[in-house]
Amino acid sequence: MSDIDAGELGELLLSIQKLDTEILGLKRDIEGLAEKHNLGGLLEQLGKAKEARAEAQENLDDITHDQHKLDGELDILSSKIKKEEEKMFSGTVMNPKELSAIQAEIFSLRKKSDEMETGDLELMEAIDGGRAEVEKTGRMVEEVSAEERRARDEYDRGLVEKEHRVGELEGERDKLKQEVPDEDVLALYEELLESKGGLAVAVIDHGRNCGGCHIEFSRTQIDRFQHDEGVFRCENCRRILVK
Repeated sequence: MSDIDAGELGELLLSIQKLDTEILGLKRDIEGLAEKHNLGGLLEQLGKAKEARAEAQENLDDITHDQHKLDGELDILSSKIKKEEEKMFSGTVMNPKELSAIQAEIFSLRKKSDEMETGDLELMEAIDGGRAEVEKTGRMVEEVSAEERRARDEYDRGLVEKEHRVGELEGERDKLKQEVPDEDVLALYEELLESKGGLAVAVIDHGRNCGGCHIEFSRTQIDRFQHDEGVFRCENCRRILVK
């Protein structure tokens, strides 16, 4: 590794900083990708849609069960009515009081049957509504699922692209780091990069301000920056300064 002058060292550190800045920006983008594509929100919507579909199906199953049960009870009741009518018209019952009792029983059974048939019709209507709700919630699940898949595909593509770019930039940065002749300077850079929010090297802005903390330098410092060559340190934020 050949020695380089102070000015070249400053430019080298600044080039490394630019790469690290881009890398850090990409890593922040990666961290925000899930939120950007609303993956959490879509998964929550999908969960609620599936829950609504399950509730609708359970409700339909309950109504269908009740309707089947009522149909069975109606069949039994119809058999009872038929049996009582056969008894009444068989000619075997001659006692007027007994015939009157059979007629009253048939009337009561038919009244009950009418009420149950009305209930059966209501349950059939409820089944139609329940089926419609199952279909509606099922479509919602399909729609949200499709939207979640699209968002996840976009997330995956974005993640692959950004991670690939990070890998490229890290390779470029590592090559430049090998050109830094002073390990202490490189160690200082790494320490500042960690402690200063990803900005270890700052440009002297307009010849008078720190590009990191933006403090205005004294006249003496400005004169030194103008006449000396090399790498400086900000007395306020301690970042590495280059012209």
